[in-house]
Amino acid sequence: MANSPDLYETLEIRYPPPGARGDPRPPPPALSPPCRACRQALGTAALLLLAAGLAALGTLYVQSRGELRAARAELAAVTEPLGPEHDGDTPSAIQRRQDRLGRWLQALALGWRYHRGKIYLFSVQRQPWAAAEAACAVTHAHLASVTSAEEQAYLAREARGGTYWIGLTATGVGGSWRWSDGTPYSPDQSFWAPGQPDSTDHGQWGGEGCVQIHPVGAGLWNDHNCNFSFPWVCQRDLSVP
Repeated sequence: MANSPDLYETLEIRYPPPGARGDPRPPPPALSPPCRACRQALGTAALLLLAAGLAALGTLYVQSRGELRAARAELAAVTEPLGPEHDGDTPSAIQRRQDRLGRWLQALALGWRYHRGKIYLFSVQRQPWAAAEAACAVTHAHLASVTSAEEQAYLAREARGGTYWIGLTATGVGGSWRWSDGTPYSPDQSFWAPGQPDSTDHGQWGGEGCVQIHPVGAGLWNDHNCNFSFPWVCQRDLSVP
């Protein structure tokens, strides 16, 4: 018996064209020809965005390099008098100076900010005034004292519109103002907002006897009740061991 051809070898399957009657598949969408103007516009926009991004990164890089050079120069300038003139050119004196600078550099790595021989920490937590001062003391610091218009301007700028406790508080009979780090308070070097201090009475909480940098008046001072919780600014001087 002769071998008959395999059924599958002779079977021809014809598929209906897309969209034909009985075919549930919709026809594929027609492809529009490429738009040369569209491609050019998208390419130009991408290049502009890339250029803007690179320019912004370059500006930040230049600013950070400039700030770093300034900080190094100021650190060198203000630490030099703390070395040989006072302690002598002994290995122990050099080691103490290096240890002090090492602690400063470590503090900067932990988020402290350097400015003209001092470092500052702007907290992200909120505490009453006394607890804020205690938190600064743990780091061998105090709440910030402000003794010049230049320092006031720096703190107000770095506060970026926030409210922060500083180290000024009213104590004793009559509520004499004093700085927590022992710096003498001078009315001639005070930066109160208009109408402050006003010693507002907060009822069961008492009056206002602690000072904060406040957004009203672009970072000028406002007295507030010491039991209320706010962020704070710690300050350390280079001369602190």
